[in-house]
Amino acid sequence: MSVDCCTEPVAGPVVDARVLRHAWTALGPLVRGDWPAPHSLQPHQRAETLAVLDKVLAGLYLVVDAGGRLRWLGKAHRDGGVGDRLRDHFRHPERARVFAGVFVVTADPFSPPKAIEAAEGRAADLIGLRGRMGPRAWPVVIQAQWLALVTSRPTSRLVRPRPTGGEAGDRPVTPT
Repeated sequence: MSVDCCTEPVAGPVVDARVLRHAWTALGPLVRGDWPAPHSLQPHQRAETLAVLDKVLAGLYLVVDAGGRLRWLGKAHRDGGVGDRLRDHFRHPERARVFAGVFVVTADPFSPPKAIEAAEGRAADLIGLRGRMGPRAWPVVIQAQWLALVTSRPTSRLVRPRPTGGEAGDRPVTPT
């Protein structure tokens, strides 16, 4: 059992526009999508919310309790997306009981994983979470490292295929 499996997550600040702006800013140019809207994690709406968040493959998420206080700041960068990461949290009964809502700042899914990690640490610093939320630890990154990581080019991008035939430089697949 891990240290945080048996205690209720310590409450942080109320998630308001300032906190969301800091999370948004921490992702810098990696941000995609709209301003984060609240999603319910109440038991009767949880499955629907998680299905929606399965489509968000990368980003930062801020989980709140019923009073709107931050209970978890995390990152997701995986095939199952934010929904899958939240399912991991719900394996802990205390989190399943306390987590009432989530805000998600969507990131470019082709972002380098280290850039998403740096953004999580940067958000924790901008919001002022270190030492405030119990034994939680976020990646430590100085501003110059964060900037270099979030402005670096993703390692892979989907590009449109070249049109077939008729273009200069195109060669037929089979010899003529």
